[in-house]
Amino acid sequence: MNEQEAKKRILLLEKELRTHAKLYYTKDTPIISDEAYDSLYQELVSLEQAFPHLRSHNSITHTVGDSILEGFEKAEHKFPQWSFDNVFDWESLQKWEAKILRFIEKDSRLKKEKLEYVVELKIDGLKVILDYENGFFVRGATRGDGVIGENITENLKRISEIPQSIKEKKSLSVVGEVWIEKKQLDIINKERIKEDLQPYANPRNLAAGTLRQLDTRVVRKRNLKIFTYDFDSKDINLIHHTDELQRLRELGFVINSEYLVTDSLRSIQDFYKKWVGIRNNQEYGIDGLVIKINNNLICNSLGYTAKAPRFAVAYKFPAEQKTTTVEDITFQIGRSGVLTPVAELTPVLIDGSTVKRATLHNMDEIERLDVRIGDTVVVEKAGDIIPKIKQVLPSLRKGTEKRFNLEKSAKEQNINIKKEVSAAGVTSWYVDGNYDEVTIQYLTYAVSKRALNIDGMGEQQVRALYTAGFIKTVSDIFTLTPDQIITLPLFKEKATNNLIDAIKKARSMTLTTFITALGIRHVGEEVADIYAQSFKNITSLMNASYDELTLLHGVGEQIAESTIGYFSDENNKKEITYLEKLCEIINTPKEVSDIFSGLSFVVTGTLRNFSRDEIKKDIKQKGGRVVAQITKNVDYLIAGEKPGSKLEKAQNFNIPILSEEEYEKHLFLKNHT
Repeated sequence: MNEQEAKKRILLLEKELRTHAKLYYTKDTPIISDEAYDSLYQELVSLEQAFPHLRSHNSITHTVGDSILEGFEKAEHKFPQWSFDNVFDWESLQKWEAKILRFIEKDSRLKKEKLEYVVELKIDGLKVILDYENGFFVRGATRGDGVIGENITENLKRISEIPQSIKEKKSLSVVGEVWIEKKQLDIINKERIKEDLQPYANPRNLAAGTLRQLDTRVVRKRNLKIFTYDFDSKDINLIHHTDELQRLRELGFVINSEYLVTDSLRSIQDFYKKWVGIRNNQEYGIDGLVIKINNNLICNSLGYTAKAPRFAVAYKFPAEQKTTTVEDITFQIGRSGVLTPVAELTPVLIDGSTVKRATLHNMDEIERLDVRIGDTVVVEKAGDIIPKIKQVLPSLRKGTEKRFNLEKSAKEQNINIKKEVSAAGVTSWYVDGNYDEVTIQYLTYAVSKRALNIDGMGEQQVRALYTAGFIKTVSDIFTLTPDQIITLPLFKEKATNNLIDAIKKARSMTLTTFITALGIRHVGEEVADIYAQSFKNITSLMNASYDELTLLHGVGEQIAESTIGYFSDENNKKEITYLEKLCEIINTPKEVSDIFSGLSFVVTGTLRNFSRDEIKKDIKQKGGRVVAQITKNVDYLIAGEKPGSKLEKAQNFNIPILSEEEYEKHLFLKNHT
């Protein structure tokens, strides 16, 4: 990026960040996530570091908080309030410590002092400052811009965890974070929806909005909570930060006891990894750790920058959302010929992996988002789910962004396409006519674990065999010879023999597998299983009428139409006849256990011993039902790693939660029977 481009981008980012800071700090109505804000903020910091002469004297990177909400009395803090600089990874944390060590080396007074850290959870709430005089709580305020905040004393008096009087008679200001339980958010949002009011976006916004209520009865009713973690006083001097935490506890304040004291950066990293995994299991929101030097002598010597203390840093948890740029929009061709638009992104690290692409689903989604080539976008990744564009930031547009035209793009690639609109009004585009890429994607699907499960045969192998002219249909796979396979660069003698063995093994299959491998549009493994349980053989299914199909539970009009259309094609009929000669199709009715009869399950998170499809199939074979969303009617949640919000919802409904091991051992049956 040249200087002129950097200047324009800095101005756009400054404006955008100030807008979102005002929405967050002043209005309590953010429209992007904290992670997305952090991502934009880090981009601005990087540009200012690369072009320091372009940084404005009042840059948002050198300010704290935002302005004061009109209608609230101003309250000037007795002691300046600071925000923390952020680090987002292990390398950045090491660099932060290296700066600390260099500073200590230059100060002879500090060399003999022990460098020790206190690592606290960064609670996602609203920062407040509580002033005490002669033992009595006299004033409470928000952080505001760090110098002047909003006087919310009367509302803070309604929080039962804030002492109205303490034994310490000296003047002091206590710093804490007000928060609200996640289950309270669900309860209050349900009430607001009934009253046609806008629900709160998250617990932090609910806590902040509550403290800005004019009716103090509402504040008392909502049962706000607080964790205190620091205090300032000209009359009290303690040696260590841990001494301050202990004094707060002795005076009757609530502190979060989940903190670590260590002199090892590696221990901090282990603590970080632990809390990344369990943060969603807590009743309060956590968005990272705060790392402080325990020795106050070192802290006082290090001092502050214009915005933040040098002796402390916030170690933010991996972002599930970040901002990046759409470099191009292309499309993928699926097994049934459907075209799926894909955003090609400037690579960005999200939750430990580099994201370069994000699905845009269909043209309706592109229009809904109004995403254009060149846009700055918020990308979301939840666990192992495919990344997607959450929102576009149009205020960062430069005027050179381009709209994507699917028809034009397909024409440039000599692909004829056609449009279909579903009964639900969703517009989809399909390849019109025969096209090599459609066949390759279909064959790749047919040999996958969901269908024939031919080990050692993925897209790369299918593409090579297809390009060589050895396979054009599924039946061709079962007539492959070792002499054909070994001629390809991908295959040596051992790989060739292994593939031939895998193909022989796949010749014997269930009717469900056979139907799945046909690749009928809208007919996946679950619908194939419905067909296999309803018809004794493939011939019976081929001869079934539209009415017979739609009477089956789980088969709608669109699926029935697609099935009838597939079996009406003469080429498809010939392929099925040939496959029946080459393969053994078994349709022994499944012995369905009733062990889970009447029970419904939700599966979430990353599983170690099962694939998602395998565990769903196992539940169904035992008579259970798998549903997608948590409701009060769900009987069990099976939770793997990174379970996300479904775990919280299950806990709120008191739904039993099973690990994989508990599920496999059927421990929960003791509670059910």
